[in-house]
Amino acid sequence: MQRFNPKMLELARTFRELTQKQLADLLPKINQPNLSKIEKGELLVSPATAEMIADALNYPVSFFYQNEPRTHVANIYFRKRATVPQKRLDKILSDLKHVLKGIGHFMEDIELQEFPKYSFDLSHGWTPEAAALRMREILNIPPGPVKDLVKRIEETGIIVYFYDAEDEKFDGLTAYTDTGTPVIFVNKNMSNDRLKNTISHELGHLVTHIPCSIEPWRDVEAEANAFSGEFLMPKKDCYRDLQNLTYNKLSILKSYWGVSKAFIIMRARNLSLLTESTYKYLMIELGRRNERKTETGYVDLDQPQVLPEIINILKKEFTYSNQDIANNLSFSLEDYVNLFEPSPFKLKIRSLRRTV
Repeated sequence: MQRFNPKMLELARTFRELTQKQLADLLPKINQPNLSKIEKGELLVSPATAEMIADALNYPVSFFYQNEPRTHVANIYFRKRATVPQKRLDKILSDLKHVLKGIGHFMEDIELQEFPKYSFDLSHGWTPEAAALRMREILNIPPGPVKDLVKRIEETGIIVYFYDAEDEKFDGLTAYTDTGTPVIFVNKNMSNDRLKNTISHELGHLVTHIPCSIEPWRDVEAEANAFSGEFLMPKKDCYRDLQNLTYNKLSILKSYWGVSKAFIIMRARNLSLLTESTYKYLMIELGRRNERKTETGYVDLDQPQVLPEIINILKKEFTYSNQDIANNLSFSLEDYVNLFEPSPFKLKIRSLRRTV
């Protein structure tokens, strides 16, 4: 018989953003020191206590009798800013593990194209730029800007998940489910140009870092940035466009290449097409015109399709309801809906009629 798994208790508590003391305050018969011992596996949990913990955390009790996800932090790559607080990262990781657990469970009923586990070892001859160009070939991307980025990536067997992150300083991360499905997990609240860069950055991690041994002195973030630069703006295609770059050209180039103005400036600098003084001037101009955080100009980006289609098949062909799927995952209905049911887009419409 499966025993109560203390690791699942820790995962559920982190998901609810509760400290051990806060959870203990919700459990009349368990104090914080004993709760700590339970999470360490030093105290056995009776069925009655398990029910009490499940009620306090709003989980089906079956959740705590499962094996914990095998995804470890060492096997995850982030694109984040250094200022993301550890507590928020813990919450993001717990959300990720819930999503990975759910996707892994879906794969028991759904056959998805298997990702070929492309591997370009940067310690053995590959460069980030060469890996990026090879991935463009694999994804059948013609010369020039990348169109239908999400669709092309998902066609290889990768799932792209748009995550509703509460912290704007989190960009994205990449990990595998226990069943071997890679997931690129990105903050959907970012602008499309930032999303596009993050997705290609995470793709770089997926094919150059996760499957390879990484020497401790290497800067994996710089390597993923170099991959993204060549992937979204190949040197042979953009070199002429970036010559004699001025601020007035940025809007046109952003519209054509589908990347941010800041990305274009950085790309020109990395290709040695800008002097340091011109680079600084252009970045200062972005700030002076209040475009460092929110740029003008629109970048198109397609939406993930694989996960919504999987859920659609579960409902139509297996006749599962939302509650059925939640039960199968050992999630509450609310948690299942929040994690896996896409919210409809809200159009921002305002009246142009002036009141007298």
